[in-house]
Amino acid sequence: MNTYVQPFRLTVVLVGTLYDSNIGASSRAMANMGFDRLVLVRPECEITYAAQQAAATGQEALQNRTTYSTWEEFYKSEPDGIRISLTAKDGRGRAVQDLNETLEWLKTQEPLLQSNDSQKPAEVYLIFGPENWGLSANDIELTHFCCSIPTFGENASLNLGQAVLLALFILRQAWGGTKTQLEGSQRTRMTTKMSEDAEQKIFPENTLKEWLTTMGYDLSKPKTNVYTTLKRMLLHNVPTQKELIALETILQQAIRKMKHYNQLIKKSNVD
Repeated sequence: MNTYVQPFRLTVVLVGTLYDSNIGASSRAMANMGFDRLVLVRPECEITYAAQQAAATGQEALQNRTTYSTWEEFYKSEPDGIRISLTAKDGRGRAVQDLNETLEWLKTQEPLLQSNDSQKPAEVYLIFGPENWGLSANDIELTHFCCSIPTFGENASLNLGQAVLLALFILRQAWGGTKTQLEGSQRTRMTTKMSEDAEQKIFPENTLKEWLTTMGYDLSKPKTNVYTTLKRMLLHNVPTQKELIALETILQQAIRKMKHYNQLIKKSNVD
């Protein structure tokens, strides 16, 4: 039996998330397990300080996140890959299998893990629903496998950040990876680095870019464009962490309002 698993690129997809603190906690979980690609589909929250605080020393996925307002945008922009939805076994008649069983079975199905481009790793998506009701039936229909994370108590519902962490741990157990070595002085060096990273100011680069592109600016020019000019102006005054957090919140709200306005304009033109 062939159990070879080709290199893969793992993307965590959070659908309709209600609380940005859970997005931050998911980013931290991804950093724990060695992944950094986070996608949000139609999020119901803005990214505030709560998300950054929950991400702690695992900020990379959060800061480099990709956001889509619809599944149509997701499929238009994302490459094809294996899509695995995560849900609780709640008796709604879904054909649900334990995640570890599905991952072990996929190890025996090498063609499924082959990328269309032999030079690129296979794309794998773990998809999680919102905190209140989880993924809808329509969301699950868009995935190849519907899985659950095994639990051993009467409460099978997991916190979103915990679910992401457990799912990624199960995936690492099934498909492998290089474990973090924390011994002796190395642990001290890593602890020091984590403390230093936590103190660094986080500039909302992606949010600023999204805000400018939503307003119609072209950011494709390699050297000088409105983004680099504005970023240089903002950083020239050495903003504090609280000021950067306020900027992130303001931009997120502006983006949501502009997108809503653009949708209304588009609808009125159609009518």
